[in-house]
Amino acid sequence: MTSRDLHDRAIGRAKAEGDLDWLWHLLRSIPGAEDEVGDLEDSGMDMVGTVSAINGYTRADRDLPGTLRSQYVDYLLEHL
Repeated sequence: MTSRDLHDRAIGRAKAEGDLDWLWHLLRSIPGAEDEVGDLEDSGMDMVGTVSAINGYTRADRDLPGTLRSQYVDYLLEHL
């Protein structure tokens, strides 16, 4: 089975089973995998894609930003 086939099968199964934990794990693994193959130039794309996904979630659920408010405050206070 090719890597692409494995990817498609694993993503399909995770989607079908609602395995969000594994999908988040996979997403967090991507920057390290890019570093491993020496593809550091795409790290900006990871940032853009990640921010885009976060913004998509917060636009789709109007209550989500309020729920995450304490995390925003904590992060900003840590970086004063």
